[in-house]
Amino acid sequence: AAQPPAPPARADLPPVRLAAAPSEDWLAVAAGRKGGLPDAARHVLTAVDQVRFAEVYVDGALLAVGRGTVTGQRRWLGLTLIEVLPEARRQGLAGRVIRSLVDWGAAAGATHAFLQVEQRNNPAVALYRGLGFTTHHTYLTRVAPH
Repeated sequence: AAQPPAPPARADLPPVRLAAAPSEDWLAVAAGRKGGLPDAARHVLTAVDQVRFAEVYVDGALLAVGRGTVTGQRRWLGLTLIEVLPEARRQGLAGRVIRSLVDWGAAAGATHAFLQVEQRNNPAVALYRGLGFTTHHTYLTRVAPH
């Protein structure tokens, strides 16, 4: 079976913490990125048996996060909410988060990977293309009027 793509390991980058539940810091970064995080969204984030929340701290500050899930009969690794704070971008932290989640996913039996990325996020799209990901499909998120 094919292994999910991952960037090479880099010893010069800070470690990634993986946890089975998101920390309050992790949730704050996700809420900041998404403009809020209602209870239903928090439930969706955690309502999977095999899930890990990645965090990269430098000098006590959370600089990067990500979420990985392993699901399905074909053992898919889903990579979502890969986020690096603006002051820490272009330093390899997103790749470090992805590498850690891919390693965890492979150990959990994942043989394939997919990710979600906002189409207008050109740096992230370029990173993922460089890792061998291609566009499978697009989707639109809608919010009900109040």
